[in-house]
Amino acid sequence: MEPDLSICVLAAGKPEHSRRFLASVFENADHVSLDVIVLVDFIDGDFDLLSREFPEARVCECGGQKNVCDKINKVLPQTTGRYVSFWDHESVVTSHCLTRLVEFLDDVPEAGIAGPKIRSEKGTIQHVARCFPSFLSLLACGRNLPGKDMAGWSEYAGGETDWFAGSGMTVSRYLLGDIGGLNRSFSLFWPIEFCLRARKAGWHVHYLQDAQIVGSLAGWRKIMMPGMHFFPLRLWEALLLKLKSFGR
Repeated sequence: MEPDLSICVLAAGKPEHSRRFLASVFENADHVSLDVIVLVDFIDGDFDLLSREFPEARVCECGGQKNVCDKINKVLPQTTGRYVSFWDHESVVTSHCLTRLVEFLDDVPEAGIAGPKIRSEKGTIQHVARCFPSFLSLLACGRNLPGKDMAGWSEYAGGETDWFAGSGMTVSRYLLGDIGGLNRSFSLFWPIEFCLRARKAGWHVHYLQDAQIVGSLAGWRKIMMPGMHFFPLRLWEALLLKLKSFGR
């Protein structure tokens, strides 16, 4: 029987954060059946120990892949869940979050992507629901995420968005079958491109009010969108993204 959810977590550096993340996942799985893959550059003694601590999780070496999309695409064929979600290792899953993500996607089949509410460890709500960014916003986002907050977004609201920013983006297997995996031409703006491609194919992107994790967009951006400070790369990917948005 296939699991409900495959979790792909990108681990960077030492495994302490990954250990905390995995503990939160398995402690708060509720009745959701899981397939968990930890993506690391190289498996050393620390990550070998981590795999023994959490035998339910698989540790996959992805050091030969140059960007996040390549790393995730490498393991996507190995995932077995009805839904697949992408996480950074600094996140912490809270009670009922995974259940609500899976139940929402079960109940709303036209939703190809759903993501949780995110609070920082200090309790600050993170602005995860974002509008499709202007070209200037893409160029100027060295320290921030591109795009304005989605109209109607608030701490206590859930709804549709142009793109979801943050850990826990959960994707329907049917969506992956329809539009394919992540676009390896992008290393910065891949979440925007993926949501854009999904929406152009007729799928909907949602953010949920009642599924919550602890994390930060700054930490997620550093791990999942590395190189934002490098202007030539931002410029190149901004041009690619705006070309893809034509005909939207």
